[in-house]
Amino acid sequence: MKKLGIISHISKRGRLILRSNSTPAFGLTAFTQDKKRLGTVYDVFGPTKMPYVAVKVYAKNSKNLEDRVGETLYIPSKPIKKWGRRKRKKK
Repeated sequence: MKKLGIISHISKRGRLILRSNSTPAFGLTAFTQDKKRLGTVYDVFGPTKMPYVAVKVYAKNSKNLEDRVGETLYIPSKPIKKWGRRKRKKK
């Protein structure tokens, strides 16, 4: 697991805002320290060296978000394999 950042505050729309050392990809799953899924990377904004990341929280985890301020979030270190159609080999 790769460190995404520390939650700084909650936006008016219910997104978790955190500061990151690197730019993550959109749609990656954000995990807590005990490896539970919390949400997905929804937006990246701000300066390129230390961007802000907005995490859209899953509905089942949307309670008591104020208690999560200061918590560290993580993203998977390996790239996620996307499912889809396989390309046929040319003969």
